[in-house]
Amino acid sequence: MDVTESQVCSKCNERGIETAPALAPAAPQPADSQDGKWGARTGLLVWLSSVALILVFQIVAVIAYIMYKRVTNGEVTLTDPLVIILSIVSAFPAHIVTLLVCWLVVTGVGRRPFWQTLGWGWHPQFKWVHAVALAFLMLMLNYLLEQYLPHQETELEKLLKLGLGIRLTVAALAVLTAPLVEEVVYRGVLYSGIERAWGKTAAVCLVTILFAGVHFYQYRESIAALTAILLLSLVLTMLRAATGKLLPCVATHLVYNGLQAIALIAMPEQAADRSPAFSALIAILLIPGLS
Repeated sequence: MDVTESQVCSKCNERGIETAPALAPAAPQPADSQDGKWGARTGLLVWLSSVALILVFQIVAVIAYIMYKRVTNGEVTLTDPLVIILSIVSAFPAHIVTLLVCWLVVTGVGRRPFWQTLGWGWHPQFKWVHAVALAFLMLMLNYLLEQYLPHQETELEKLLKLGLGIRLTVAALAVLTAPLVEEVVYRGVLYSGIERAWGKTAAVCLVTILFAGVHFYQYRESIAALTAILLLSLVLTMLRAATGKLLPCVATHLVYNGLQAIALIAMPEQAADRSPAFSALIAILLIPGLS
């Protein structure tokens, strides 16, 4: 004989036995909170943190050097190569701290795998050879923009003329940490958060503008250079949107910076007199003879 749940409950109540209240069905949670992943606000905070860390570490490094020179009765000028080198080198610890911040957000303080959550890996239709080809095309486009759009010597190009030590430091930063850290911040944390909250179109637009915006100061004298960095940002962000992977963006960015770094190191005189894009294109032709 079958006994229904209501009959059991009524019999328990007649005998004075308390029954546990039925559990109410769990309310549906918003999509962003089901897996605990970050949204647009967190992505923007990580981006702001990355910019603030660069500025803070630069200021601390320069102030420390000025204090040292005062103690030793030395003079400090804004064109002092060591001041510039220190301000560039300070980006390395800033990048390390930035990666730590990204790790905390992406992993949920260790609850999720970092690289897998970011979408690390190759796309079946995009490998290293495509990254090299795309970087080369972007450098060619940069050179053409300098020929047909207003171009004046940029802040970066002025720095490169101050000595080989500065060019070596810029080259090291451009290859060792900048591609990885910038892509993790922009096309990794920031893009994913905005896409999750507001959609792919908003993510592409905002990330493209923010990446180009932080480079505005160093390229502000040249419309051609500003256009080039905006196009680079757009290409890298659309690459992330199309492949759903972060590694193609990092690889393309690394090759793009690496070719220019080769020009700065292998051809210091030409790099000082011409734009980094022009020098990098010449360096590509000379790479077989450099090995």
